[in-house]
Amino acid sequence: MEANKIKGESKSIVLDNGAELTYCEYGKENKEVLIAGAFYFHTLMPVIEGLAKRYHVYGVVMRFDGITDELNPDGTTHWGRQWGKDIYDFSQKLGITKFHYNGKCHGTVPGWCLVKEHPEVLETFSSFYLAPHLRKQNSRKWFDLLDGEDPTKMMAVAMRKPEGLKAKMEEMAALGGGAPNPAIEEYATSPEKIWATQEACKEALENMSIPVGYMFGTIDPLFEDYFDSNMYAMRNTKGSRAVILGGECHLMELDCPDRVVNEVFMFIDESKKSY
Repeated sequence: MEANKIKGESKSIVLDNGAELTYCEYGKENKEVLIAGAFYFHTLMPVIEGLAKRYHVYGVVMRFDGITDELNPDGTTHWGRQWGKDIYDFSQKLGITKFHYNGKCHGTVPGWCLVKEHPEVLETFSSFYLAPHLRKQNSRKWFDLLDGEDPTKMMAVAMRKPEGLKAKMEEMAALGGGAPNPAIEEYATSPEKIWATQEACKEALENMSIPVGYMFGTIDPLFEDYFDSNMYAMRNTKGSRAVILGGECHLMELDCPDRVVNEVFMFIDESKKSY
């Protein structure tokens, strides 16, 4: 169990294929289920706890290793598809037939896999701060910051409120390191790789049957890096709801977690109406 990846009580479950997943659970008193995937749940916990005021929330850690069965032709793991299969297998193991899925940045990737492979289990899909990339990348601001030697420089442009830096650095210390191989970053930032071709991904957006909610912040470097792709996704995902928040950065869960929660609530509420 990867207990260090969750701030607070953590649980583990062994899937039918033998893989172990670490997760947290909140809001058991609520009827509707919401599953959120992420690499870790530390600074994201205020969002999870906020969502649990209305939903039975499971926060599932997206693993970096262990038993895998979603393989590329060369035998390597297709982590984008594996994370999606993990979430699906997790839900089936717990007897969950329908749920809302919420992901932020890398956490959206399992949701896109569910859209492709198991749309029948999805009530809604909140795809916050990341969309499939179907246009040429505009810049490398975010990745240049990630590659830099001083993580505080990246944090300085990733959040509005400087007081959030302490919490983020504590989170990094608790985790004790990042992704163990470059493939993790490749799949974590590229939900379009769920599909065999970009044309197939494009067709999936245009024929979407699941309510999809996008949210971005205007001063998030990653939003700027993929500006054309983000705009394309928002304009071409059938029936989607898109919100672009002026002045918000990438680490919105640190700056204003309640606003993230409220956007999820509004999106789900509107998905139930016939506009």
